[in-house]
Amino acid sequence: MSDSGVIRRLDSSSPGVLLGVREAGEASSPPLLFLHGFPLHGAMWAPQVAAFSSELRTIAPDARGAGASDVGTGQYTMELLVDDLFAVLDQVAHDEPVVAVGLSMGGYILLRALEREPQRFRGVVLCDTRSAADGRTGKLARAIGIRRIEQEGLEPFVDDFLEAVLAPGTREKRPESWSGLKRMMMENSPIGVRGQLLAMASRVDTGRVLGSISQPSLVVNGSEDRLTRPAAGKAMAAKIPNAVFSMVEGAGHLSSVEAPAEFNRILGRYLQHIR
Repeated sequence: MSDSGVIRRLDSSSPGVLLGVREAGEASSPPLLFLHGFPLHGAMWAPQVAAFSSELRTIAPDARGAGASDVGTGQYTMELLVDDLFAVLDQVAHDEPVVAVGLSMGGYILLRALEREPQRFRGVVLCDTRSAADGRTGKLARAIGIRRIEQEGLEPFVDDFLEAVLAPGTREKRPESWSGLKRMMMENSPIGVRGQLLAMASRVDTGRVLGSISQPSLVVNGSEDRLTRPAAGKAMAAKIPNAVFSMVEGAGHLSSVEAPAEFNRILGRYLQHIR
């Protein structure tokens, strides 16, 4: 994947724990924030950084335990990941509201951040994500994943995860995408990946915030997403005032990576609208 910006190490919400933050574009340009999916890091947004950093200041943090960010204790909650996001925004955006794009886990973080401090955001893009908390089956699956990584290491978990999140046939049709994503996932700390699984299992339902989102909003879904199906994305968009729903044809759960040209076209149209 192409270069995704210059990495700075900034303070997290915990003393002594630093977060990697990828930045590109002019410091005076309006900020565009990207929150990555699990178990990736901020470099997954390289196609979007390349497309939009000539006009906007792109900011792509690595969540705690991912990429260039410190692992800390490995005991994470969703509230802690939101605290980290606010710490990053205090240092890179100051009091300027941002347009925020969150995919999957990044969408969970964004929705809870909107519930806590909506004034920090002037636009919202939710990609292949949902507001509902894990039910019994989901929580047990997270626990099984944590135990599996402890017992077998990260690679078997990553291989099965990729099979589940990518559109059917991606491994055969685009082996370079598969290998690039696997390489990025394997760059993360197993402790950090387990911590993020724990955080996602602990998250609260944010459905009640949907009706109060006043920012111009876009909900995006891959047409082949088997984890967050398009019908769920449409239903979420219907609950958000002034939200638009768009489909990325042929993409699975990682729509911005699997079909970057189409994803960028959809995102670019939204950005033109709110500007």
